[in-house]
Formats: sequence, structure tokens, C-alpha cells
Amino acid sequence: MRTTISLFAAVALTVASQAQTLSVSDNTLTYCFPATSDEMPVSEGRILTIGGKTFDMSRFASMMVLAESPVVENQVMINYSPGHTTALIHSSVADYVDVVIDGGHVTVTQSSEVSESTCGEITYILRGEESDGSFTLSGSYKASIELTGLTLTNPAGAAIDIQNGKRISLSAKSSTVNTLADGPGSQKAALYCKGHLELKGKGALTVTGHQAHAISAKEYITVKNLSIEILSSAKDGINCNQYFAMESGTLKINDTADDGIQVSYKDDTDREPEDTGSFTLTGGTINIGIARGAASKGIKADGDVVISAGDVTISTACDGTWDSAKLKTKASACIGADGNVTIDGGTLALSASGSGGKGISCDGVFTSNGGEILINTTGGMLVYSNGSLNHNYTSSADRIASDNKSSAKGIKADSGLVINDGKIRVFTSTNNAEGLESKSTFEIHGGEVFTKAYDDGFNSTSDMTISGGKVTAISVVGDAIDSNANMYITGGEVVALGSGGMEQGLDAADESRCYVYITGGKVLSFGGRNAPVRQTTGSQALVTVAGKIAADTSVSISNDSDTLAVFDIPEEYNSSTGGMLKGPGNGPGGGGWWPGGGSGSGTIMISCPELVSGSKYTVKNGTASSSATATISIN
Repeated sequence: MRTTISLFAAVALTVASQAQTLSVSDNTLTYCFPATSDEMPVSEGRILTIGGKTFDMSRFASMMVLAESPVVENQVMINYSPGHTTALIHSSVADYVDVVIDGGHVTVTQSSEVSESTCGEITYILRGEESDGSFTLSGSYKASIELTGLTLTNPAGAAIDIQNGKRISLSAKSSTVNTLADGPGSQKAALYCKGHLELKGKGALTVTGHQAHAISAKEYITVKNLSIEILSSAKDGINCNQYFAMESGTLKINDTADDGIQVSYKDDTDREPEDTGSFTLTGGTINIGIARGAASKGIKADGDVVISAGDVTISTACDGTWDSAKLKTKASACIGADGNVTIDGGTLALSASGSGGKGISCDGVFTSNGGEILINTTGGMLVYSNGSLNHNYTSSADRIASDNKSSAKGIKADSGLVINDGKIRVFTSTNNAEGLESKSTFEIHGGEVFTKAYDDGFNSTSDMTISGGKVTAISVVGDAIDSNANMYITGGEVVALGSGGMEQGLDAADESRCYVYITGGKVLSFGGRNAPVRQTTGSQALVTVAGKIAADTSVSISNDSDTLAVFDIPEEYNSSTGGMLKGPGNGPGGGGWWPGGGSGSGTIMISCPELVSGSKYTVKNGTASSSATATISIN
């Protein structure tokens, strides 16, 4: 039997405006249709068709006309409430979504027919509170999720599980506070996306990952405007593949058991062009603090790390460990990259207190083109021996294999270190801890670089070049600036304050017939002795005098009428190097003591463009003065 009734008869109302809405509800699912005078076929007395959507009226509890629709075209709204979660579905997508609600758990299956030519992108609005609920979405076309004041905890799995492998835009709407947390289960994160996840909005999102990561995407993650706080996670705070990019907003990550942010390659082979494993920051604020998880990183990228703007504060207190697969020690770092690290701007404050911990570590090239970097490492030297780890090894490590030790470093780059501009300040304070280390070449062309290191201030395996900038290096027990090949100074202002004894201000590998070559710039070097400085084309003359150097004083050189150069000795010098320094067991004095720079006498070397070989000059060191004759080279 088939009959037809009018909309007006069905709802027992006389309405004239098409702006009104007909809602059909079973008390859990509510479908919203624009109210019109279209006829609605009824079959078998209970099957009602509205706008092409068929309802079994034995399941639906009510029909009513509303003054306005709670949802608009292409929207589905989920209202979470303890014991009574409901969904409002606009008629424009009624044929394209299957919504199932089980208590507080909502599962939405988006039809494979969803496309730009059918209903277009669907927006899911999540709101309310549920302590035993979840939202799961699957489909094959992009979608948007809007959080408008949501507190959702799933005690048995992910809070939001997006099995849609396409672009998902997830936003927290302005002035709303939203909280997600998971529980034990097989999920990858409290907030998981199988596709690429765009996090945005001017609201706030707080996430806790009790079982695994807090936020994870199989493809890329981007952040814009959103305020995100990760309270804790059992693995990474944020984990994604392809790339991570943040342009604005705030991101705070606390108490992770692994990395703060980890970016991996999606696949080892056949990667798409955007699958770079890179981390990019072009604005916003990041604050990461982690103290759990051996050798964890604040930011870890399988590719490059590029920071051009924004504020980054990272503190790691994770000790290093022994990697039994690679048979080598590994340590934590505030920023770690398997590729390059490039700082073009922004402000970085990095602190590492775990054994072997580093401020910045990369397998590629570290490059500074601008911005400000402050690094402080306080973790002890990590040594693996006879099956056990020593997290604060204080003896000489010269005879320990490199794979069995890891020292704290401010910046460590395996493929080269280049400073073109920017302001860098690095402090290290434990055994074998160096300021800036390159396992390849080391170049400074500009900017301002200051390091106060326990061991070498700067260290390079290959040639070192300083052509510009303002450079200050202080060492407590080592060389201030140490090249294990040749060192070329062609410009800039260089203050190198070594520790004394056999340790130098400027040190090149003279035992391998490598030398220091000075052809420009203003240079002050202090140490127990000086490395050989050799003459080359365009060599610059220099003078040497004996003396002591103290903090908060100045050293100058002048001729009869003019002051040619003035070097300010920083206040940090005396606090680190004053007193007597202990020699290693196989070093000078057989483990005894020798004068430290700032306390004992050493050799002061000065070079500047105005010096003429064979002429006499006056060197003023604090209140003391001495005369010296310039020469081209010293042995």
C-alpha cells in the first residue's frame, strides 16, 4: 500500500517559510531537512521518504519543524553527553554518511561516493563531554573536524581515530577549550590520523597519550594559530611521517617517554617529493620539556630541521644509553636531525642535562643565517664499558673507542658547520664537553659567536675558516679554538682564551704539518703556548708577550700615536678558568696541576691589519704594559 502525505499534514503545522527546518529524530540520530511543501511518499504505512532519504517511522520518535537548523549544509554535529550522545545530520549529506552511536562511542563511515561533484567536503562538529567515548571516522575523501568545546576520554582506545587517508582539517574554534585523552588499547595515539592532519583554529587543544603517542599522523602534520598542550605521552608527543610544519600558534609538550616531536620518512623507498622527514618552523612558539626516555630528543627529524622564525624553548633531562643493535652509545639532544639543521631566524633556548646530552646534533651540515641561539649543557660524559654505563665519567677518555663514549656538546655537526650570521651563545661544563664541534669543516663568516666550554670551545676535524663576525671562545681545560687540520683567519674579531699549560688559544694540527694562517681580522689568543702561525700570501703580522689575562679587563695594542685594537675580556672567563687545573693522568705533570688561564701566566698573541713586521708596539693588559716587536710568523 502506498500513499502520499504533505509536509504540513505530517507535522500538523502551517508553515510558509522555507528557512524553517524539519527534523526527524530517533532520540539519538536527528536528520535536518529544509522545510518545504514537497509531498512525502509513505509506503506500507511506516516507510516515509523525505528528500530522497527513507525512514522507517517505527524507529523514529519524533518529527518537528524548527525555526532554524542547528546544522547547515554539509555538516554533521556530534553532541557528547554522559549517557546520551546524539548526532545531528544535515539532509545534504544524509545519503553519504552512516553514523552509529554506541553509548558515547561514535563511528562515522563516509561513503566512497563523497566527492566535489556530489556533496563536497563534510564538516564534523564535535562538542560536549564524555568520559567513556570516542569519535572514529573512515572514508576516502577529505574532511573537516571542528572542536567547539569538547572533553573526550576513551578509556579503551583513541579519543579521535581518523581512518580516512586523505587531508583532514582539525580545528579548535576560537575561545573554546578542548581536551582529548586515551586509555589502554592498540591505538597509535590519543589523536590519530591515517592521512595528513592540518591542526588549526584560535582555540585550545590539550591532549594526553596514556598508551602511545599523544598526536600522530601517518602522513604530514601542519600547525596554524592553534594553542596545543600535550600533558604527557607514553611515546612521542607528536609523531608523523613526511614532514611537520608550523607557521603560528603555540605548542607545549611535557613529560614524554620518547621524543617531543618525531618526524620520520613514510617509507624507505619510493617516497613522494614532499616525503622529506623534515621539521620546519616559520612562526609561533614551541616549548618542550622531557625527562623520561633514554636518549630522547626534543625535536627529532629523519630529514632536515629548518627554523626561520618563532620562539623555541627545549629542555631535556634524559640520560644517554647503549644501542645494542648499532653497538654504540647514543645520547639525547634538544634538536636532532639525520639531515641538515638550518637556523635562519627566531629565538632558541636549549638546555640538556642528561649524560652525553647535546643542544643541537645533526648528521648533515649545521648552518646559522640569523636568529639567536642559547645553549647550556650540564650532563656528564657517558661511557659504556664491560656491559655497564657510566653517566658521569671523569677520567681521561683518550683511549676509549669513540663508539663507547658520548660527551655533552653545544652544537655537533657531522658534515660541516657554517655560521653566516646570527647570535650564538653556548655553555658546557662537564668532562670532554665541547662548545661547537664539526666532524668536517668549520666556517664562520659573520654573526656573533660566544662559547664557554669545559673542553675545546670550537673543534673541527677538517679545516677551519674564520672570515668575519665577532668570535669569542673560552676553554676550562682545553684549547679555545682547535682545528685538527689547518686554520685560516681572514677577517672578523677573534678572542680565543685557552686554559693554559699545553692548551692553546688557537690550535692547528702542527704535528700533521697543519698550521694557523692569519691574513686578516683582529685576533687575540691566550694559552700556555701558541700553535705555529705560518707565513702565506697576504700574511698579517703579529706580536707575542707573556702575561696573565683577567675577566672584565681589556687587552689593547698601540703604536706611538694610535690604539690599533682593543679586546674586551668577558666576565665569564675568570669564573670558569681561574685557579689551577688538573691534568689528565697521561698529560702534563702526570696527573698533577698546572696553571689555568686567568690565573697562571701564558702567551698572549695579537694580530691586526695595522701591524708592520719589525716595528715595535705596546701591549696593555689591564694596567700592565709591555713592548713587543711584530713578526710575520711564529714557530
